[in-house]
Amino acid sequence: MSKIEDKVKVKQWLPHGEQLRVLLGSDHISPGEVASTLRSKGVFNVITEKSATIPILAASILLPNEFVKLLETSVSRESKLKEQPQDIQLSSADAAWQKCFKSLSGELVTLVGLDDLHGVSFSRAPQVKFDGHSKAYIEYEINRRDFSQDLLGRDLNFIGRIGVEQKNGALRLDFLSQHSSKETQRINERVLKVLSTALKTAGLTKTDEPRKIVFGAFENKNRILFMLHVASRFEGSKGNGTIVDVTIRKNEAHVELPNDPGIKWMEGSVRNLKVDGDKLNNFALLANSAYHDYFFLTRVLVEYEFAFGNFEGSCNVVYAFDKIRSIEKIAATPFHYSIDRIAMSSSLSGKALADVRSQIGSRIRRAVELEFEKFKT
Repeated sequence: MSKIEDKVKVKQWLPHGEQLRVLLGSDHISPGEVASTLRSKGVFNVITEKSATIPILAASILLPNEFVKLLETSVSRESKLKEQPQDIQLSSADAAWQKCFKSLSGELVTLVGLDDLHGVSFSRAPQVKFDGHSKAYIEYEINRRDFSQDLLGRDLNFIGRIGVEQKNGALRLDFLSQHSSKETQRINERVLKVLSTALKTAGLTKTDEPRKIVFGAFENKNRILFMLHVASRFEGSKGNGTIVDVTIRKNEAHVELPNDPGIKWMEGSVRNLKVDGDKLNNFALLANSAYHDYFFLTRVLVEYEFAFGNFEGSCNVVYAFDKIRSIEKIAATPFHYSIDRIAMSSSLSGKALADVRSQIGSRIRRAVELEFEKFKT
């Protein structure tokens, strides 16, 4: 029996009707997870927005295993670490950022604050730790009374981490924000704001805003090319990756679309569309640059085969911009990537597998940084 099934007691009770509608409407269950559950029941809808899918699913009867799978998928997705690279320019190569950060270590809990994150508390408080002279990191863990507390009464723990590095005495300080749940993403943003404000106050930087990859950093065609280029390969991947899942959103600046059947079908009926398949690299919307002005590419799932050192296997990586709720706020939407799955050709210890994950992450990060410099506005 799974942990979810044990806690939910689905054989004794299942939500239905309005109870199910409220649960499905939670921010912690994605539109894709609702649509996927519908597809498993034989219901296919080109529109995957919750406003279209929740009424259908709420009117149906969920089997116990379907309900458990829906919750487990949601928790698993939230638990995976998503990475956001950022950086800030230092005033000099010998700027004493280490001393600045060390002075904050015991104050982070107070400075970050959790009062507005209801049901969230630190189960392991954030502290600044150093790895030599050029690296530091901040790790913590939160406990969240789950989104379904009124129905299921579950507690969940999530971790967050921020890595800091000054490479080879450079005038740049690199941050790597790693979050799991939405709450840890918000906490990471607050920690980074505390750190960057302290740096500016100490005269070590000219700004308190780290540079990060956001939706508005690109013209639309270049944003799509950026996503496709980072998805193509990383150092150590065996050939180009295979795109198996994409999410696109219609560019609402274009009310009318060209009279071309390859793009015209999106007019009037599609706002968000998830497309999955065995190989989407040659999917017409992606392959034909003439269409790129008329939609946004917001998420790409790629499958790679890789080999480096003594390691060989396959992995799935997600490249995405955060969920876009308002077109007015779209420009500030941050980019992130996450390693969704790793399968090795031979059995590895937990430590060795963690090393593989770390190496893949570093190689992907280098590819992201290179392509960002190439395609940013």
